[in-house]
Amino acid sequence: MKKRWVVLNEEKDQDLRQVLLKNRKVEDPDSFFQPHLYKLTAPDKLFSELDLAVERIKKAIKEKELIYIYGDFDVDGIAGTAILWETIDFLGGKVLPYIPHREKEGYGLHPEALKSLAGEGAKVVITVDCGIAAAAEAKIAKKLGVDLIITDHHTKQPQLPEAFAILHAEKLAGSGVAFMVAKALLESFSKRKDEQLFKNLELASLGTIADIVPLTGDNRIITANGLHNLASSSRIGLRALYEAAALNKKIGTYEVGFIIAPRLNAAGRMEHALDSLRLLLTRKKERARQLAAKLSQTNEKRQEALKTALEHARGSLPSEPAKMIIVHHESYPQGVIGLVAGKLVDEFYRPSLAISETKPISKGSARSVSGFNIVEAIGSAKELLVDHGGHPMAAGFSIEHKNLPYFKNKMLEYAAKNLKDEDLVPSLKIDCNLNSGLLNPKTLELVREFEPFGVGNPEPTFVTENLEVADARTVGNEGKHLRLVLRTPNHFVYDAIGFGLGGKNVAVGDRLDAAYTLSEDTWRGDGRLELKIKDLRSSKS
Repeated sequence: MKKRWVVLNEEKDQDLRQVLLKNRKVEDPDSFFQPHLYKLTAPDKLFSELDLAVERIKKAIKEKELIYIYGDFDVDGIAGTAILWETIDFLGGKVLPYIPHREKEGYGLHPEALKSLAGEGAKVVITVDCGIAAAAEAKIAKKLGVDLIITDHHTKQPQLPEAFAILHAEKLAGSGVAFMVAKALLESFSKRKDEQLFKNLELASLGTIADIVPLTGDNRIITANGLHNLASSSRIGLRALYEAAALNKKIGTYEVGFIIAPRLNAAGRMEHALDSLRLLLTRKKERARQLAAKLSQTNEKRQEALKTALEHARGSLPSEPAKMIIVHHESYPQGVIGLVAGKLVDEFYRPSLAISETKPISKGSARSVSGFNIVEAIGSAKELLVDHGGHPMAAGFSIEHKNLPYFKNKMLEYAAKNLKDEDLVPSLKIDCNLNSGLLNPKTLELVREFEPFGVGNPEPTFVTENLEVADARTVGNEGKHLRLVLRTPNHFVYDAIGFGLGGKNVAVGDRLDAAYTLSEDTWRGDGRLELKIKDLRSSKS
């Protein structure tokens, strides 16, 4: 796919650290490079109804009232549920978790579930990563005599639920909101620096990375500190998962996002997310080993289901896709439609909707491209929907099957009106031109000071021009990847790998400009510098 290269800083001979800080709009370098926990925003500055919620939870703990933690079935919701369950249990409360079944119940609060929890004697229900759109369900909870405390980070709807308390922060992940609430609870019991805070922190970092929220501000502090705790975690379930996934190196954002989170997400996508929650909370080694093995197997099933659905989706597209891609079929499992939509965006760079057709209600998931608010787009057809919600870049919805043709037409019309051709050309943002004299381990050390990387703090990307191809070959299954040896004009030689670039027509002797990130080649064990190629173009010189 052709990309538009955007070099953020064209000036020569600037201090590289300052260039990277400026490109990331970092106004406080001290906090950025030293993201200490004491720099977190105080919970009472985030939530206007925090005191109300904390006092109600404290009362329930002291009086042994039954509290239910009602969480979402993705990693963010599971991690946040584990945080609040463990914290309230640690403080002596009578607490149980509830995770809805993706296919049988779907996302969010459900009237029947609330009735069931009230029937069990629940006096307080605390949501995690859901509830901000549950206006009708909040009224039901009130009638049932249940005090509903909503903790969420999704986009607010015009009508807020009439809950006992709402603790909402769009800049945090759902698990980040749960972490802040748990932090305030611990402080109210004079447990400010107890070990439970740090156990919560590792779970919050897990959910924050998995939910792909910007790793800036409080999210950066949570993630930077939580990753350290994840690497040395004493949590039996996580250790078992690391072993099952053959993770024996450091735990960074890549390991969480592409190895740990998919396994934890697999249960909710294919079966029931309770197994992932059980893994995080178990205190028995054999139970942890069994659950970790089961999640790995379930993840393999998820990978196969995604492959099958994606092949069908690709086959259903015209040779020239419209400005918005909409695929739907009865064979698509609900658990993978979000992944299908995401893969289609990666491949075609168009807002994409994937719909699992079931009667009477079909479920859909959407992913977007930069600058196109997919929640607003879907909301423009709200009269055809049962419900919808999400973020500007990712959303979900339910729709009566009979309304699918009308919905599809309305979405295509909306995209045609609101998307320009240039919106559908992905931009490759490059920090600056790096001359070959700076291609050295010291620059890599500087880059690592900016970790952890993610949305809002991308891994630094550089361009170096006029590189000669000294060697080129394809590697990996079906030659998907491109392995290069590149020579600079002053005769320094560097190894390079371009994942997914095996289709590029590159030959020995070609002169290329390379856009890349820097890494250490640990494969050979000698720690040499390696360029991870993002894109290539013919050099003008």
